[in-house]
This record gives sequence, C-alpha cells and structure tokens, in this order.
Amino acid sequence: MDNYTLLEKGVITPDPIPIETADVEHPHNLSSRSLLYHLKTLFLFTKSDFKTVIAPQGIFAITAALSTTKLTTAHLGEGEFPHVWSIASRVPLMLAWIWVNLLVEDIANQRLGGSIVEDSINKPWRPLPSGRISPEQARDWLLAAIVAAMGLSSLSGGYTASITLMVFVWMYNDLDGSNSGIWIRNALNAGGLMCFSWGALATLSGGELLPEGFAWILVTGAIIMTTVHAQDLPDIEGDMARGRQTVPLLYGEAAARISLAVMVGFWSVACPFFWDASPWGWAASTSIGCAMSVLALKNMGHWWDEVVWKLWCLWVAALYLLPALKR
Repeated sequence: MDNYTLLEKGVITPDPIPIETADVEHPHNLSSRSLLYHLKTLFLFTKSDFKTVIAPQGIFAITAALSTTKLTTAHLGEGEFPHVWSIASRVPLMLAWIWVNLLVEDIANQRLGGSIVEDSINKPWRPLPSGRISPEQARDWLLAAIVAAMGLSSLSGGYTASITLMVFVWMYNDLDGSNSGIWIRNALNAGGLMCFSWGALATLSGGELLPEGFAWILVTGAIIMTTVHAQDLPDIEGDMARGRQTVPLLYGEAAARISLAVMVGFWSVACPFFWDASPWGWAASTSIGCAMSVLALKNMGHWWDEVVWKLWCLWVAALYLLPALKR
C-alpha cells in the first residue's frame, strides 16, 4: 500500500544490505545509458508519490492561489478574484518544482539499506531493489537532483521552502528520525508536506506567503499530524511483524480508531469554519469525514480499513479545495 506521508515508514535493519548489481553499469558511469533509460529511472523513484504528493499538493496550491483571501503578496487584494490566466500559466512550473524536490526526497530515502530491503518486498520495481542502478549511482543522482532543485527554486520563488524541506529530509533519513519514535516521525512528515505546500503556493502565485497563507499551511500540517495514522489501520499485522512503532501498536487499536474518528470530526468542522466555506465546502468535508469516522469505529476488517485509508486521502483533497469554496 502506498503511504500518503511524504516519507516512507522507517524500517530497522541491523546490517548494511547488499543488492545484486549484475545488471548495473559501473557505479560512476551514468552516461553509458540512454536518456530514456535515465528518465524512466527518475520516474520510478517518484512513481508512488504522484497520487499521494504531487496531485494533492498541486490541488492545494491551485485552490489557495484562486482564493479571494489574500494569502500571498501576489494576490490583488482581499475579496478580489486572482488573474486565472496568470495562475494557469505557472502551473507547469509549480508541478516541476514539486517533482524535482520530491525526487530529492525519494532518492534520499530509497537509497538507504533498510528502504532497499523493504522495497524488495513491497515495491521490487523501484530502481534500487530491481538492480536498475546501484546505491553509488543513486548518490550521484541525489547530488544532481539537489543542484537542480536549488536552481529551479531560485528561479521560481520556492527557494526557502526547498531549503527547509531538505533539512527535514536530512533529519528523517540521515539522522534516522524515521526510527526515533512515532511522534517525531509524524512531525517530520508533516513538516515536509508543509514545505511542499509552501513552495508550491509560492511558485504558483509568484509571490511570498503572507501570515494568512502560513496559517492555512500550519492547519494542514496539524491535520496530517493528528489523523495520518489512518494509514496504519490496514497495516497492523505487517507493522507488528517489522517491529514498527505505530499509533495502533503503541496505544491500542481501539484508541487509534477513536482518536481518528474524533480528530477527523473536529477538522471536518473546523476547516470549513476557518474558510467560511459555502454549503458545497461543508458538504464535502463533513460527508467524507463522517463516512470515514463511522467505518473506522466499526472495525469491519482489513478490506474496510483500506477503504478508510482511501477515504482519508479523498478527505484531505476535499479540505484542500476549501479556499476556492468559500462564500
């Protein structure tokens, strides 16, 4: 199952894990492959995150940029509708910013020994477990991706967000924040996703975020921090086998389900209120949130827990639409 969270769940491995490199070129000979081969390799690094990061963050940025609330310095003024064509013309740049920065995060995470082990079971098509490239080549790609991300961010306006994101990535991967406890991991995940929201909105609008823009991003970070354990419900057995710390395993499944239902109910009301949403905004937020909460509480089995997780993704997308659905 693909995780919505920015970074994969941590997995503890006692020793470095070798991978087969029979089909991998010399570690530093990246130029020996065709351009199409390299493009496919980069795509495979980010494939799982198109629907969990790129699409939701794109929706977040577009709806925030179209809001009549002044969220960035590029907004015309409170209550005035933004220039749609100006925003539409920057959508490709915004998507490129998200993807390049996501590539940095994904390579940094997937090149770790524990990630290679887990991906060999769950996602064997990824570049490293499939033997498409070596860890040394992944490091070379990471260095190139960082330079590309910094260059694009300098031109697009998302430089500060990109730098902050890389700090979170470093803390999560290189400082082993993913295995430092569930709340530290969730905080790093939420912080990383907030950086994507920040950079995507700054790039799309062409301006700097105002306090109102940061306030909305902080709200979305709090939503993720307090409800993302919806992804853990269908993974309880697997997480137990791998020795992971998750909310259901640390505090009990009943507590996890009740807390999820309570927090989803709270945010389903608080967010439309925050935006003074139209009836359509209230209906989308509360109906999806109610369905998810009821299914989580009823505990009808693994298949339904998968439905809860998918509803969570849909619910977050609905909340991201609220800036464009205000009265």
